[in-house]
Amino acid sequence: MRAKTNKTNPPHKRSRFRQGYFVPGYPEKYIGDPSKIIYRSSWEYRFCKYCDTTPEVLSWSSEPVPIPYISPIDNREHSYFVDFYMKLQKPDGPVEYLVEIKPSKSLKQPSMKEGLTTIKRLKEYNKMAADWLINRAKFKAAQEFARLNNKNFIIVTEEFLFKRVNS
Repeated sequence: MRAKTNKTNPPHKRSRFRQGYFVPGYPEKYIGDPSKIIYRSSWEYRFCKYCDTTPEVLSWSSEPVPIPYISPIDNREHSYFVDFYMKLQKPDGPVEYLVEIKPSKSLKQPSMKEGLTTIKRLKEYNKMAADWLINRAKFKAAQEFARLNNKNFIIVTEEFLFKRVNS
């Protein structure tokens, strides 16, 4: 799976998340330039490690393809770079995945909490609601893109990363 990537957007030194370039132990499994494997959080780093060291993972890449979607916030087209592509050997044969890494709490619609009276709390709620709406649009576009390209779109959460994947 070769496509335009988001590699022009390098890791940010001032991010609140751990970001950097992953150095694979098995660079032959990586699709693309193994010196440009970007992770944008410690969770993505953990997933890179999983892809690199799991024998059933036949090949993988980070930020493999731009997927167009319409933002419900500004009603304009944007590009969504899904976090990873992974080809996994299953008993019935290889299966291809587009993978997004997200905390499970970000997959739930935010609710207005009682006592949200301060401007700061209202701004936090509005940001969470906008993020949730945008993510829904991205995920819907990714599911359709995956379907049209004979792949599966999955969202990997802490349930997999911290309970099934060893450090």
